[in-house]
Amino acid sequence: MKILFIHQNFPGQFVHLAADLAKDKRNKVLALSIHKLAPPPGVTVRHYTTLRPSNPQTHPLLLDEEAKILRAEACAAAALQLKREGFVPDVIMAHPGWGEALFIKDVFPTSRLVIYCEYYYAIEGQDVGFDPEVPSLTFAQRCRLRLKNTTNLLSMEIADAAISPTQWQKAPHPAWAQRRSLSSTMALTPSG
Repeated sequence: MKILFIHQNFPGQFVHLAADLAKDKRNKVLALSIHKLAPPPGVTVRHYTTLRPSNPQTHPLLLDEEAKILRAEACAAAALQLKREGFVPDVIMAHPGWGEALFIKDVFPTSRLVIYCEYYYAIEGQDVGFDPEVPSLTFAQRCRLRLKNTTNLLSMEIADAAISPTQWQKAPHPAWAQRRSLSSTMALTPSG
């Protein structure tokens, strides 16, 4: 089986899964990453870089989104190079939090995409608004926090399945996402 991991800090949360999959010599395990961290044995890592930083003239509420799109663009370019070299993964495991997974199904439309739903931002009740000693968010801060979910939502839209490490991390995701993706199961076997 051909498996592609996408994580800007690979191996990150995929360290044990990638290592276990790479132990099976029938698997070919690759990863795409920005940072140059040591991969588990048997995993080949390709690095990518963005073409430019976010533009300081971009609307302040869109700076984070622009950075995620720039990473998605760079990751897609690296994935296109893998495709030109003949590598088409059966399964892609991606952390969507930094944007890299946004265009991956456009590169590999037949590959199964599993996203790692680590965190979904809430305006109240998680890490915001629970401590009476901390002032409430300003309107701009609330807007910025709401937009942080954009990439997660778009990634859920294209994913074949999603995993969340704990019930606490799964619970804040929208009900439609929990029904559609987070509660699904998927065999990690080639479709063909």
